[in-house]
Amino acid sequence: MLVVCVCRSVAVLTACVLVWEAQAQLLSESLPASVVLRDGQRFDYIVVGAGAAGAAAAARLVLAGASVLLVEAGGNPTSLSEVPSAAMVLLGSELDWQYRTIPNNMSCLASVGQQCRFSRGRCLGGSSAINYMLYTRGNRRDFDDMPVPGWTWDDLLPYFLQYEGLQDLDLLPPSSIPYHNTTGTMRIGFFDASQNPWHSRLIKAYKSLGLPENPDVNAESQIGVSQLIGYVYDGLRMSTARGYLAREDVKRSLRIAKYTRCTGVIIDEGKIARGVTVVQGLKKLKILARKEVILSAGAIGTPQILMLSGIGPAEHLQSMGIRVKVDLPGVGANMTDHILPLVLALVDKGEGITDDLLWLATRVEQAAELVTSASGPLTSNGLTDVSAFLNSHCYDFERRKLLNESFDGSDCESPNLQLIHAYIDRNLVAVAKPVFMQATGFNNDVVEQISIANTQYAILVISPVLLYPYSVGHVRLASSDPLAYPAIFPNFMDDERDVDDLVRSIRIVEQMIDSPPFRKRNASILHLNFRGCPSVGADREGYWRCYSRHMTYTAYHAAGTASVGGVLDARLRVRGVRRLRVADLSALPRAPRANTAAVAIAVGERVADFVLQDTW
Repeated sequence: MLVVCVCRSVAVLTACVLVWEAQAQLLSESLPASVVLRDGQRFDYIVVGAGAAGAAAAARLVLAGASVLLVEAGGNPTSLSEVPSAAMVLLGSELDWQYRTIPNNMSCLASVGQQCRFSRGRCLGGSSAINYMLYTRGNRRDFDDMPVPGWTWDDLLPYFLQYEGLQDLDLLPPSSIPYHNTTGTMRIGFFDASQNPWHSRLIKAYKSLGLPENPDVNAESQIGVSQLIGYVYDGLRMSTARGYLAREDVKRSLRIAKYTRCTGVIIDEGKIARGVTVVQGLKKLKILARKEVILSAGAIGTPQILMLSGIGPAEHLQSMGIRVKVDLPGVGANMTDHILPLVLALVDKGEGITDDLLWLATRVEQAAELVTSASGPLTSNGLTDVSAFLNSHCYDFERRKLLNESFDGSDCESPNLQLIHAYIDRNLVAVAKPVFMQATGFNNDVVEQISIANTQYAILVISPVLLYPYSVGHVRLASSDPLAYPAIFPNFMDDERDVDDLVRSIRIVEQMIDSPPFRKRNASILHLNFRGCPSVGADREGYWRCYSRHMTYTAYHAAGTASVGGVLDARLRVRGVRRLRVADLSALPRAPRANTAAVAIAVGERVADFVLQDTW
């Protein structure tokens, strides 16, 4: 991200220099250089995609003594990506695939073109280099309900522990000790204090609604309000690029082909994967694998590559003019993702910095603090580490309290709702309108309404994330051109039960904003106006149903597009093709009840074990 400064004084000039130095010096770990590939080059293993799972798998195979090529469509993450507080501006940036989706006329109606944003990392570290860095593993039932043996919570826990390097175990209760490891390669810990008073107010508000304060959602129970652990170490983001690929013992042997697109898997007449085809620069190359190919290109990229290779729904492949090698209808199907409507609370009227130079000076002071001591507000991800997990069907609206009993047979220990938060300083939307539009994808009418309100108030963004959606989408090829983006149809909110759950979630948010910590600050909800929606005063439920369909947003947790039990066997092998595996979120039957990076890394760790155990 280029910082452009209008240097109207010596103080501002100094500010410019400090900000530039902060950005230039942040990459604390050097990453491997890119290799120039030769046609016909051979490696033991080829891993496609250097994201959460791919970086882990490639590193573990190299550490086992194998020759490995890691193919990545992007390059190194930028210095800015290492700054925890910069997470929002990474969405829609050069590090993002910036996928667009096919509208379904039922969701994302307030987004440009009614297309839902579908951000995915395009760099070393993948989405772990652009996400909000939250470390949550999910619920036991996410794994115990898997349709194949060997994928229970007890089977997966050793892989979480294998890579986890928790730095703050002493800040957790003794009951957390069996659930954590302090020596793994991915250093994680609590974010530095945000210095935002709403941090503590949010926790008090949730507790007033009967939510327990849960010190560790990755231990005995996931339910409650918590300050989450994150992928952060020494004040900087801990992406898988930093945690795995920057290791000296990995860099010595791993070969990484950056800015290189995989265009397909080479499958011979015996249905054995022999390598991949790639485009590097202007060259089209065949790269061969002596042992296996592992696709780790994510829930969008992996099914696209499989279909380009002739593996997928036969009728669809034939319509694209692609020869069918294995008819697997599940490829690209059954996609689920966590969705949310952004609910905006108006807070702190008249407070905050509005003078541009004062705002810049404040940010420069924070940048200097980051550079000199790896501390300060920039090492925080704001209010996002405050999170609440609950099952909304166990919440009593009459008593305004979460109960440990269900009204409809739901498992109260299995959340269907996660509430996450962000804070927008007063007048920031107007000052940084292009960045806000880039990050959110909302149309100008919505952004203008938010901007006008933001001139008087700071905005507390409360996002009720639907953790167990019923709507299902899919990924298909848009053409047989391997460099074209695929056709993504997330189909959010197609199932009316999802809208029902979102409206329940918003009712909980309304009651929270009516709780003492919010009432004392005269907080209120911003009721945006949408064409075709009833007013909130005339039809409250109808308004929120319509609101949810307009302000739909995704948590970027898509899964299920090449899942075990369908496309894959229990050892992540593609059915009908030998020596080809998948290791990313597409392998899970549905998105787990969590921020998904933790599970993706565990899948990468596990596929390396499978590969090494199944020696050819």
